[in-house]
Amino acid sequence: MSDSGKRGVTTRLTDAEEADFEAIAGKLLRDPQVRQMCDYVQHGTITTYDHCVDVARCAFKLARRLHVRVDEEALVTAGLLHDYYLYDWHVHGDKLHGYHHPHIAAENAQRDFAISDKAAGAIRSHMWPLTLTYVPHSREAWLVTLADKICSSRETLFERHARRQ
Repeated sequence: MSDSGKRGVTTRLTDAEEADFEAIAGKLLRDPQVRQMCDYVQHGTITTYDHCVDVARCAFKLARRLHVRVDEEALVTAGLLHDYYLYDWHVHGDKLHGYHHPHIAAENAQRDFAISDKAAGAIRSHMWPLTLTYVPHSREAWLVTLADKICSSRETLFERHARRQ
């Protein structure tokens, strides 16, 4: 679980799933380059790091609960790095950030880590259907895309509710 702001990570795993997730994700979770995402806000007050951890955990949980056979390393890696663009999108000035960032994140992930083509493809397609021509082509990509929508919706709704109080 993230130590940058634990409230951002909301997907709960069983103890066994938690151990399996940590075995796959641990090295990336502690990597200083990945930890840079703690410096950027994703939705409301949720950091990009916390959002990515939650997406990876959610995708992992969906695969396990739905008994979907996947490459768990590619799945978790894509979830953790799907928003690895390393800038504050709120002030970056790119009005088409939603369209551009999947490619930037995939390029950064491929440059900084030895990720599989399957993980890179899942990163590139995670904004579908916004990016109409980048349709997810693997079970891993579909699960990361779905998990991103679930987590983003939860973060956005949570933040709106918190601001009203």
